[in-house]
Amino acid sequence: MTQDESPIPLTVLMRSFNEADRIEAAIRSALPLRAEILVIDSGSTDATVAIAESLGARVVSNPWGGFGPQRRFGEGLCTHDHVFSMDADEVLTPELVWEIRGIFLHGRPPALMKVRKAMALPHHDRPPPFAFCTEQIYIYDRRVARTIENPNWDHLDIRTGETPRRLRAVAWHFTYRDWNHAVAKANYVAELAARTSPPRSNLELSARLVVEFPFYFLRFYFLRRLFLAGTDGFAMATILAFGRFLRIAKMREQAVSRAIDPAVRAADEAR
Repeated sequence: MTQDESPIPLTVLMRSFNEADRIEAAIRSALPLRAEILVIDSGSTDATVAIAESLGARVVSNPWGGFGPQRRFGEGLCTHDHVFSMDADEVLTPELVWEIRGIFLHGRPPALMKVRKAMALPHHDRPPPFAFCTEQIYIYDRRVARTIENPNWDHLDIRTGETPRRLRAVAWHFTYRDWNHAVAKANYVAELAARTSPPRSNLELSARLVVEFPFYFLRFYFLRRLFLAGTDGFAMATILAFGRFLRIAKMREQAVSRAIDPAVRAADEAR
């Protein structure tokens, strides 16, 4: 076995739920890494598990407890200390695979690495030209970074002062299957935020309700360059901004209910 074919000490960690239509592309794109692939499945009723296992992934079932708890559960099962948190709706470009393997094959890998992701719009096979890239630490050493137990987010608790290394190549993120999926996901995330976020004042939420949609539409359409994607970019910016608006509307609904219903207030205090 030559060095270029050698496995690397990295675990690709995926969460899944009914991803039969997308997980094959995700796993196939990660196979050239020659890393362990671990899928934490939250009870899929389609062929997700069978597809993942047929491609050589190790699959473990765990009931869904939210974004943070699910990833933290998976971190504890990884064979390797370096973890690459990858979604089942993402595709690694060959350039990104080559860059990651080069890092692991030539010396000690950094504890933290930032991965850039470009979103592909529904019904598109790749991100638009000059697409905006989100950037976050997705490759990390679990000995110095672990996911916090927050059901809304999968942020890391980082216990090192080491500067993260920024990878140059990009992953493609196929976030939404179609426009209906985009709207449904916006509603789900908004509902989750309303149920689990710390209580906010009705005054604050009422003020944000007025500005949330136009602020985020401009942010997504211009600052995140969705205008480059034509009509589909306009539709995507509208849905994303609506999702932000819906989150505040549902949080305000909770705040109003809390103020007039002692049972709701007691439930919040119990959490």
